[in-house]
Amino acid sequence: MKRSTTCLKRLAMLLAITVLPAFVWGQAYVVVPGGNRVQVEKILVRPDGSLVVTIGGEPRDIPKDKYVQAVGIKPAGIDQAQALMNEGKNDEATKVLTKILSSSKYQSWDAFAGEKLAVIQLGAGEHLQAKRTLDSLGRRYGDNMISLFPFLEKVQWDVKVKSSDVVGLEDELTEIIKGQNEPLRKARALLVRGDLKASRKDFQSAVLDYLRVNYFFGDNPELGAEALYKTANAFAKIGDTGRLRKYTTLLKETYPNSEFSLKIGS
Repeated sequence: MKRSTTCLKRLAMLLAITVLPAFVWGQAYVVVPGGNRVQVEKILVRPDGSLVVTIGGEPRDIPKDKYVQAVGIKPAGIDQAQALMNEGKNDEATKVLTKILSSSKYQSWDAFAGEKLAVIQLGAGEHLQAKRTLDSLGRRYGDNMISLFPFLEKVQWDVKVKSSDVVGLEDELTEIIKGQNEPLRKARALLVRGDLKASRKDFQSAVLDYLRVNYFFGDNPELGAEALYKTANAFAKIGDTGRLRKYTTLLKETYPNSEFSLKIGS
């Protein structure tokens, strides 16, 4: 026990003097309590989430409760999967993402892969499978999941809408939209509130939420493309062919490489 305590103290001292000054995607690191980011050469993860990291060529144990987040080297498959999704090759993307979800456990990239995988599953009408994907991440990251990976909150909302599990959801989204929240969170809440209204066939009101996203957050390609795609679809449901053509054209011209541009005709 004494030796273990001594090792942890030595590790803490070593971590304190090897803090990374900035976020670096090409290098692995560990975030320790207090928010410091510590560069490491290698991360191995045990089944319980504890780590063995290599610093200066020497392996060091880090119990799960002694770090906030581990970030491994970005898997090439992340960008590959997104490219496949942009091309409509979701079956191929699913295979890549499923592999990353397993190989990058507790190393943050599993969350990025899980988000994309859940989006594919929702698009295929597999909302229960999407929920299982998110639940697997929840078991790994616990109550810290959304604070570490805010983008997963939207997928959680999307699952609720697709599952008709919407009691209290509109009030929650509206409170976020009206409150002093981070802009991207507001944009995501607007998109989902639009989806919730569209699920009730209140397409006119849904369009207003989608267009607010495009107007205020259109400089974010992912959000802007989704907003225009859903705007066009809403006008298609309404039967307004003129505005359907307008927003379809705007989507394809503004975000030609987006996955939403590819599927606008579907």
